[in-house]
Amino acid sequence: MLAPANGVTWKEFFLALKGRFSKDKLMDVAGSVTFFGVLALFPFLLFLVTLAGLVLQPQQIEQFIREIGNVAPADATRIIAQQIRDIHKSQSVGLLTLGFVGAIWSASGGVVSLMDALNGLHHVEDRRPFWKTRGLAILTTLGASAAILVAALVGVAAGPIAHAFGGPVARIVLWLRLPVAGLLIALVWAVLYQILPDVPRRFRFLTPGSVVAVAIWLIASWGFSFYVLHFGEYNKTYGAIGGAIVMLMWMWISAMVLLAGALINAVLEDLSRGRTPAKTPAGRAIGLAALQPRSAS
Repeated sequence: MLAPANGVTWKEFFLALKGRFSKDKLMDVAGSVTFFGVLALFPFLLFLVTLAGLVLQPQQIEQFIREIGNVAPADATRIIAQQIRDIHKSQSVGLLTLGFVGAIWSASGGVVSLMDALNGLHHVEDRRPFWKTRGLAILTTLGASAAILVAALVGVAAGPIAHAFGGPVARIVLWLRLPVAGLLIALVWAVLYQILPDVPRRFRFLTPGSVVAVAIWLIASWGFSFYVLHFGEYNKTYGAIGGAIVMLMWMWISAMVLLAGALINAVLEDLSRGRTPAKTPAGRAIGLAALQPRSAS
């Protein structure tokens, strides 16, 4: 799956990846993506829960929340779950009109921030017009919502299917929930890597970066959840906002892993062309493009 090209050794690949990680200041860029992601999160939840209310019953939404808890830290899950429940209780027809459109627009701002970050990792400036980038961001928001709903339906349906068959089939169905969800996430991330940066390339349903990043993300999420549960003292340090800090940390880790997957793809593409990724010109200046305030709109 993941193999250096043109006779490049694994050592050279990892050295190139390490150099780009540092030079492009991936941790700082992930912080920028996290900031705009937080601004977009709750409008996105408003949009998503409105859609979910059309296809899911209240008990199925609760099951979806439990599925989130299987990956996200408990404090982050509680904040997201409370917002989902509040939105679901207060839904009205108005959400399908102006509020609905406003939620889509606001949520797409997080996608624009990610777009900037991915362009920076590929060392390109986005030359697409505003209507095209924002339109693409809105379509991406809609597509991500559809993917999340599909994942929710898979998670909700797994229980009844397992109960209906019982025995070994039930265990297999329940065990397959996570790999299926992971595959779906990898597909979504591969699409993001493909369509968001202003870089022409042949489309691939799965890329080395998306597969590796999703695996790392699942492990990192569980590891962070374990740390917070057993060793973290965020509530003692930050008081009432401890849960919010945990959510921000988890979102930052997630953003960093998502960008790392894109960086893996970028390094492999550079190596396949015989270029040394760490020496790509203008990398540092353009790599920090995601820190600019364009995404706030």
